[in-house]
Amino acid sequence: MATTTANLTLTSDILSDALSLSTASTLTTAGTSTGVTQVSGLTRKATSAAAAGNIQAETLYRSEDYKTNGANKVYIKNTSTTATYYYTVHIDGEELGRLYGGTDGDWAFFPWNATSGTGSTFTVTIAATWAAKDTWEFDGIKMTAANSTTADIAAQIDALNYPNWTTDHATGESTVAFTNRRAGGLTQSTAVTADGTLNTAGNGTANISLAAVGTKSEADITIRPSTHNEMIYECMLIHE
Repeated sequence: MATTTANLTLTSDILSDALSLSTASTLTTAGTSTGVTQVSGLTRKATSAAAAGNIQAETLYRSEDYKTNGANKVYIKNTSTTATYYYTVHIDGEELGRLYGGTDGDWAFFPWNATSGTGSTFTVTIAATWAAKDTWEFDGIKMTAANSTTADIAAQIDALNYPNWTTDHATGESTVAFTNRRAGGLTQSTAVTADGTLNTAGNGTANISLAAVGTKSEADITIRPSTHNEMIYECMLIHE
């Protein structure tokens, strides 16, 4: 069994009596005594932007990629040496706090419940009169019909690689099911008909049915730098 131990030592002279606190925890999977066995690996990355108006938040971990209600633990550190530079940590868009840089940069180690959302879905049905060279376009990808057979056209649509969607198609069927790769929807969820995209002949259709709007992820972890100047952070995820 893998063993991972987290230690915290806190000393301070803020109080009249010296404060000295030390505690340790062996990290286990939720509700068990079995040690966690998965780790994302320590990552070190620089952030920068051309100007203050170009600053973007950085997604560290997407909740849908990890186990909901698991005993996940997150480590983040601001390794920047400038004391006024900070990263703001967010979970599901809610501010958790700031990690400032400096000689000994701020760090955080906290539990994380990876509550994810669901992807949008819809089904496209190829029907009516199609002709070779008719086109269908979705998510920035174009399909040009090789012939007029609707099942073959559906197979062509299924064979393409869409940036934000996966597809499912059965041989001989004229339908293709689409599922959003990421919860919450990253792009449009309504496909267009053949007649709407540089159609050269025929009046084929690609009607939408069984459409369902996804729900957003509830726990994605992001950080936002306070400056467009270069900053550096480290992070690691220990998870089930």
